[in-house]
Amino acid sequence: MFTNPDTIWIEVLVILAVVAFLSTLIGIHAYKKAHHIPTGDCACCHKSTKKMIKEYHKCYCEDKK
Repeated sequence: MFTNPDTIWIEVLVILAVVAFLSTLIGIHAYKKAHHIPTGDCACCHKSTKKMIKEYHKCYCEDKK
Protein backbone atom coordinates (compact mmCIF):
# COMPACT_ATOMS: atom_id res chain seq x y z
CA MET A 1 0.00 0.00 0.00
CA PHE A 2 1.25 3.48 -0.86
CA THR A 3 4.25 2.15 -2.77
CA ASN A 4 3.47 3.29 -6.29
CA PRO A 5 3.29 7.10 -6.54
CA ASP A 6 1.13 6.88 -9.67
CA THR A 7 -1.74 5.07 -7.96
CA ILE A 8 -1.59 6.71 -4.54
CA TRP A 9 -4.56 8.96 -5.33
CA ILE A 10 -6.73 5.92 -6.11
CA GLU A 11 -5.82 4.36 -2.76
CA VAL A 12 -6.60 7.61 -0.95
CA LEU A 13 -9.97 7.87 -2.72
CA VAL A 14 -10.86 4.31 -1.77
CA ILE A 15 -9.97 4.94 1.86
CA LEU A 16 -12.01 8.16 1.88
CA ALA A 17 -14.98 6.38 0.30
CA VAL A 18 -14.90 3.62 2.92
CA VAL A 19 -14.64 6.12 5.76
CA ALA A 20 -17.51 8.18 4.32
CA PHE A 21 -19.70 5.08 3.94
CA LEU A 22 -19.06 3.89 7.49
CA SER A 23 -19.58 7.34 8.97
CA THR A 24 -22.88 7.62 7.08
CA LEU A 25 -24.08 4.31 8.54
CA ILE A 26 -23.07 5.36 12.05
CA GLY A 27 -24.67 8.78 11.54
CA ILE A 28 -27.97 7.27 10.42
CA HIS A 29 -28.02 4.97 13.44
CA ALA A 30 -27.21 7.85 15.82
CA TYR A 31 -29.93 10.01 14.22
CA LYS A 32 -32.52 7.27 14.69
CA LYS A 33 -31.51 6.78 18.32
CA ALA A 34 -31.59 10.53 19.03
CA HIS A 35 -35.08 10.92 17.54
CA HIS A 36 -36.44 7.72 19.15
CA ILE A 37 -36.99 5.94 15.83
CA PRO A 38 -36.88 2.14 16.18
CA THR A 39 -33.74 0.38 15.01
CA GLY A 40 -32.90 -3.29 14.62
CA ASP A 41 -35.69 -5.87 14.73
CA CYS A 42 -38.36 -3.35 15.72
CA ALA A 43 -37.78 -1.22 12.63
CA CYS A 44 -39.26 -3.74 10.21
CA CYS A 45 -42.73 -3.80 11.81
CA HIS A 46 -42.84 -0.18 12.96
CA LYS A 47 -44.48 1.03 9.77
CA SER A 48 -47.36 -1.42 10.03
CA THR A 49 -47.95 -0.75 13.74
CA LYS A 50 -49.94 2.43 13.10
CA LYS A 51 -52.14 0.64 10.63
CA MET A 52 -52.72 -2.22 13.07
CA ILE A 53 -53.66 0.17 15.91
CA LYS A 54 -56.05 2.02 13.64
CA GLU A 55 -57.77 -1.23 12.69
CA TYR A 56 -57.95 -2.25 16.36
CA HIS A 57 -59.63 1.00 17.38
CA LYS A 58 -62.01 0.78 14.46
CA CYS A 59 -63.08 -2.72 15.45
CA TYR A 60 -63.15 -2.61 19.26
CA CYS A 61 -63.80 1.02 20.17
CA GLU A 62 -67.19 1.04 18.44
CA ASP A 63 -68.42 -1.58 20.91
CA LYS A 64 -67.82 0.72 23.88
CA LYS A 65 -69.91 3.59 22.46
